[in-house]
Amino acid sequence: MLDELIDKIINWILKILGITKAENEKQKNKTENEYKKTNLMTQTELFFYNKIQELEQEYKIIPQLNLGTIIEKQNKGYRNELFKNIDFAIFSKDFKEILLLIELNDSTHNQSKRKKRDKNVKEICNKAQIKLITFYTKYPNEKEYVLNRIKEEIKKDHF
Repeated sequence: MLDELIDKIINWILKILGITKAENEKQKNKTENEYKKTNLMTQTELFFYNKIQELEQEYKIIPQLNLGTIIEKQNKGYRNELFKNIDFAIFSKDFKEILLLIELNDSTHNQSKRKKRDKNVKEICNKAQIKLITFYTKYPNEKEYVLNRIKEEIKKDHF
């Protein structure tokens, strides 16, 4: 009986607002379906991962790592800049050391908003003394080149 009364009240309010029951259901379904699962990596990232996967014999590779997971902001203030994902992070086999971060840049990184984001990420990584390298998707990035570049960068002592 209470449910019927609630339905009548809702229908009366919708009628006053000029919303049909069908429109209300459509809106309700739209809200209920606002979340959708997605893949962890894009096709480009997956293609790149397949090139570097053999590095997992020596290292651990984590895709889509949030900066806030590996970097702590020391002073008070907003941590918003740490809520950015890195395409790949390479750790020592025991996860005790972060060795290298990898960003893949496609044509979307030419947009001013993305350029600013990339600059911020680079600055944060430098301040945290974490190596970051970038591969550009407009180049072939042959497997041997990619693997050698990553290994050389890991062996370098920037910081």
